[in-house]
Amino acid sequence: MNTVIKILNRIAAKINQDLPLQAMIRIIMLLSIVLLVYSTKTVWIGILTKIWIVIRPFFFGFVVAYVLQPLIRKLEELHISRKISIPVIYLVLIIGIFWLLFTVIPLVVSRLSSFISSMITGVNSLYSTYSNLSESGVPNWVQQMLNQAVSALRETQSIIPNISGNISSLLSQTASTLTIVILSMIVSIYMCSEWDNIRSEILNFSKRGGRLLVKSIHVVDEQIGSYIRSLLILMLVKFVEYAIMYYLVGHKDWLLVSLLTALGLIVPYIGPMIGNAVGILTALTLPTKNVVILIICIIVLSQVDAYVIEPLIHSRNVRITPLWALFSIYAGGVLAGGIGVMAAIPVYLAVRAVVSLVRDGGPESGV
Repeated sequence: MNTVIKILNRIAAKINQDLPLQAMIRIIMLLSIVLLVYSTKTVWIGILTKIWIVIRPFFFGFVVAYVLQPLIRKLEELHISRKISIPVIYLVLIIGIFWLLFTVIPLVVSRLSSFISSMITGVNSLYSTYSNLSESGVPNWVQQMLNQAVSALRETQSIIPNISGNISSLLSQTASTLTIVILSMIVSIYMCSEWDNIRSEILNFSKRGGRLLVKSIHVVDEQIGSYIRSLLILMLVKFVEYAIMYYLVGHKDWLLVSLLTALGLIVPYIGPMIGNAVGILTALTLPTKNVVILIICIIVLSQVDAYVIEPLIHSRNVRITPLWALFSIYAGGVLAGGIGVMAAIPVYLAVRAVVSLVRDGGPESGV
């Protein structure tokens, strides 16, 4: 019995030596707070949802103003004042939005049915080719997977006529969305005109958190700003080069496929691969010679983009290894769905910038 008591006293002394009472109390309080937040998550989710509904026009307005700042600064370097550049930029932006709503989107919707038909034909063509080449026959799991893919495509195709016939009613039912868009645009115009003051206020507020917070804001701004600018330029370049390629090989849906390939850059590595796969799949209805030329062109363009264009446009500090990109995309999708997938890379860059800052010297190193 005495031996047991001695052992317990030694354990207690060791715990008290390595983990003081104050630290234990802090850990217990932290765990209690986590448990309390988890137990009342329905209440907090409701409150956060209401807060998000209130602040989202201001958030979207800030994002638009942030993205447009490099262009506004470039125009200022050409001696074009903000009073002139901001109205011109937003006029072009509004014209572009209306062009998308009333020209491109209806065109895309009208072509979706034939586009999906091309995909179904491509899947069936691949199945027939594989079946003819395979001596042991097609495995059951391959048949089931292809059948499910074709079934999903046919179900999507059956929905399209209803979408095409109800575009006007759908637009009339989006009054709340239109209100948010208009309010966000108004907020972004104000933020663009007052950007220097907003930036100063953010920096002054961050100084209350110390030099580390100020430096973190600087590096995050640099990383995300550089990434967004590079991404927009790459999307434009990719759209132009792939639109020309698909048009020259005679692809009927060249505009839709090139747009899909350009937008796929939002999800690095995965998005472009899916875009290329869809492009090849929907091109299998073309003559064999055209399909071979298309595949060769895609391989060449992929290499040119990866080793020539992207290094020229992307700065070195925003390049991401495939492993971290895939992990970020997966984590973003699990935590926040589609929005999380799109925000995964900027969030990863922000976290990486702050971690690098702390690791390389923290607030004592230069800004």
